[in-house]
Amino acid sequence: MSKAESVTGFLTGRLPSLAEEIDERNELSAEFLQGLKEAGAFDSLSMSLSELINVVRVASRWSPAVAHVIMTSGTVARRVRQDGRVYSLCVTEPGGGSDIKANLKTVADERAGGEAYITGEKVYASNAVYASHFLVLAQGPSGPTLYLVERGPGIKVEKQELFTFRGAGVSKVAFEGAVGVRVGTPGKGIRETLETINYERLSYGAIGLGIKDGFFEEVGPKALTKKIFGVELGDYQGVRWYFADVEIRSRLLEALLEVAVARAESKGAVDPYDAAVSKLMGAEVAQRAAWLAVQVMGGAGFARGTRLERLTRDARTLDIGAGAREVLLDFVGEQAVKRYRGH
Repeated sequence: MSKAESVTGFLTGRLPSLAEEIDERNELSAEFLQGLKEAGAFDSLSMSLSELINVVRVASRWSPAVAHVIMTSGTVARRVRQDGRVYSLCVTEPGGGSDIKANLKTVADERAGGEAYITGEKVYASNAVYASHFLVLAQGPSGPTLYLVERGPGIKVEKQELFTFRGAGVSKVAFEGAVGVRVGTPGKGIRETLETINYERLSYGAIGLGIKDGFFEEVGPKALTKKIFGVELGDYQGVRWYFADVEIRSRLLEALLEVAVARAESKGAVDPYDAAVSKLMGAEVAQRAAWLAVQVMGGAGFARGTRLERLTRDARTLDIGAGAREVLLDFVGEQAVKRYRGH
């Protein structure tokens, strides 16, 4: 059995019964986290990028938060080239996340050999509750630079209570002279951070597809066979067109991911254009599926504590996390104008 098969087997066996509890507690249990480790979820370098993307999609059917935990750790592992750990990515600061450079206040006091003392505060730090190591963007002697900090003295983690991606370990992290080591090129931290985030953005397409899968698994048997005026709901043309719209976008996103992953594995890095389009389309697929699922369920679609409620909340994150929709639209538009302007 491959590492990816081991992880997907663990997820499909455990998540259906645990997703609600994870959402309520806003945290993975120690037992479940250990199960993920033993299954190989944090041995992402032992998986191809295609396999990791599929693991993320499978987890997202029940818990996009768990998918995000696996995705973020795998993203950082690919940057630092060290496997078998739970990593947190610490970029955003209290001043905001879209303009990384302008808001960067965390500083690194470097010593000989690249060792550094990190001081500053990060917010919306993915995986921080569970992480053994933190990849931190800080202002070094030569400018923004990436540092790897092992959990220990000088690190304070405060879990953030969000209504979405609950259980993803998203936290405020205070670094108070925490000891780290430089793992990036001095002064090239912004570029290298964005290269790292591009893996997350690409994976957001898989999260969107997984959310769609979860919605349709839930509503198909419950809603499409119920009779309205003597006709099954799934036999109405308008309902079929709604589903066709989401299915077409899903197939196009699957094709994009297949090409983007192959290109990334060939070049050793995710193309930023592919990453942006994947994230944008992932959000569209998830949010259109959310609207459709609630619509065909009728009043039952508004029930609290259901898979539909959780996935609907989580679908909204895809337009903000790892880069706001407007920022990515501007980037894609800029690239399109350059291509078609003719110079």
